[in-house]
Amino acid sequence: MLAVLVLAVAVAGGAQGATYANGVDVSHWQGPIQWLQVASASYTFAFGKATEGKTLVDPTYSINRSGAQTVGLRFGAYHFARPGGSGDAAVIANAIAQADFFLDVAQPQAGELPPVLDLETKGGLPTAALQTWTSAWLDHVAARTGVDALVYASPNFWKTALADTTSVADGGSPLWIAHWTAGAAPLVPAGNWSGLGWTFWQHTSKASVPGFAHLVDGDRFRGPNPAGVAISAYAAGAPALNVPPTIVGTAQTGKTLAGLAGIWSGGKPVTFTYQWQRCDAAGAGCAPIAGATAETYLPVTDDVGHALLVTVTALGATGSGSASASSPPTVAVAAIGSTAARPAVTSAPAVTGTPQAGQTLTSSVGAWTGAPTGFAYQWRRCSDTGTACVAIVGAAASSYTLTPDDIGATISLVVTATGKGGSTSAPATTTAAVVAAPVPPAVVGSAVAQPGAAGAVSSADGSATVTWQPGAVPAGSTVSLSQSGKGLLVGVSPTPAQLPWPLDLVYAAPTTNVIGWSGGGKVWLVAPTVPTAALPVTELAGTYVDANGLTHVLLRTPARVGLFEHGVWGDPSLVAAGPPTPRLVGPLRVRRLRDGSVLVTGRLRVPSQAHLWISVQGPTRQSLLRRPGAVPVRVRLSGRRLPHGARATLRVAARDPWGRKAVLVAPFRAP
Repeated sequence: MLAVLVLAVAVAGGAQGATYANGVDVSHWQGPIQWLQVASASYTFAFGKATEGKTLVDPTYSINRSGAQTVGLRFGAYHFARPGGSGDAAVIANAIAQADFFLDVAQPQAGELPPVLDLETKGGLPTAALQTWTSAWLDHVAARTGVDALVYASPNFWKTALADTTSVADGGSPLWIAHWTAGAAPLVPAGNWSGLGWTFWQHTSKASVPGFAHLVDGDRFRGPNPAGVAISAYAAGAPALNVPPTIVGTAQTGKTLAGLAGIWSGGKPVTFTYQWQRCDAAGAGCAPIAGATAETYLPVTDDVGHALLVTVTALGATGSGSASASSPPTVAVAAIGSTAARPAVTSAPAVTGTPQAGQTLTSSVGAWTGAPTGFAYQWRRCSDTGTACVAIVGAAASSYTLTPDDIGATISLVVTATGKGGSTSAPATTTAAVVAAPVPPAVVGSAVAQPGAAGAVSSADGSATVTWQPGAVPAGSTVSLSQSGKGLLVGVSPTPAQLPWPLDLVYAAPTTNVIGWSGGGKVWLVAPTVPTAALPVTELAGTYVDANGLTHVLLRTPARVGLFEHGVWGDPSLVAAGPPTPRLVGPLRVRRLRDGSVLVTGRLRVPSQAHLWISVQGPTRQSLLRRPGAVPVRVRLSGRRLPHGARATLRVAARDPWGRKAVLVAPFRAP
């Protein structure tokens, strides 16, 4: 006789019913780790220390990486920072050297968790220099990999050592907060990380985890599965320049210059090589300087009167090619101790143009004494009150085209004039707050994105409209909105890998349904709720409700969007991001009853809605699990079918609503 009882129990944890994935972070201090035991205890991810400073490699990194991934844990690498340097150029060079060292050792791969910068010590740097060091490390990792690295820090360290700056959060780096507390949520610095909140949370340093000989750091991911923040497949092909290299430092003998590699699209990851060149005073007629092939250069007497530039070569993955680009030249190098008059502004620079997304601002440099021989420009993004300004990467020309990132901010320009006596900077008057471009009336079905303009397309039945701001969609691309199976298809042609700013799909009527999205139309993911219309850079989709009660879906990629009833079969909020893999919770128990029959009992955990097929040496029973969670299993077999010492197997097959399958096979011996 075969009897199977299957019950489904909802699983909820964390604050207000949130479900968090559990993980650990490790280094050589943990010693040997039994990773199979860690995975069996429902830990799903791990971070491992790869490097420290510019020379220290953690000896257990490769062992921990292999061990964690072998048992199915999502793995990521971190670098313990040892900031250093004196002066901007030396500070930046130190950060770049540590970033290169880390990437060369860690070699983060697609599917792994993003790389991590572990900030716990200032290295003697003042706050502004530490902010510069941090940004330089993160920017260089992004330049080489195309990935925004996580930042690990405690709330107190961020507030005291980095003055609670929001610039790193605004730059796109997610937060791994180190706050050891039994509370339901951690303290998050920098204005709740500019409203984005934490992504990972190290909630304790004293977690008791199977597989470790001692207590270990315990971590949580803000969600049921960290797969959503894993590194996407690296782009293929040769590197292509987006923003040219730049030089940081004063062009004067005896003062170090640092070359920044710039921003590159195309194949990733890349490595960079450098070649400094000596030019005439105007930056023409350049020739390579023998032996000057590092990211830094110390001008010498032969450079006096000459401008300098650095040529950076981006080398793609093996066989994918390379590309080179040069920085703008410096002003002519001055001799140390020069007494020539420094330029001074007599009429401030001025900015003209409309502060609206898609519009171009232009600048005049004003009037100067001191006979400047050249001018440099740096556009900055500031708060709506004109404070807390941050340099805009790549915005170093006399004009600047406003992007969706600028909406709500004011824009500042600093012009630097250079002459024989040195350099002097002067700001232009800050603009008014940048406004969004006006959205035109929606076109039914499809529309072509126009340069510098917003756009809108509505579905044929008027149930939804998709809008975009200038720059979000490449000019000339066609944006479409149409019915498709379970919902709406938002299309962009030619199809981009990812949009720089999201499209905004808004439903015409309020809805309380679960919002699902799908890149391929097979697997549907729940669109996470975001607090405002700003979609975090770690997300491809998000949803929020506006003041009128209408639901918006923000998309960084063309996708299908559907409305799902809560709790029904196929509700994406109840379907795991990966296969519906059943796992045993605790041991499988087998005992023989007085009548000679054998009773098999156990407890499963299924992470998803699933159709289950359960069998032991005989007929198969089916069950439809509508909510992920715990599943008790009880199987009774006759003694004749299962004599003493016989080998048998409990088999549980699962298939989720999207057709993905997984099987649990648990062998046992009859008592």
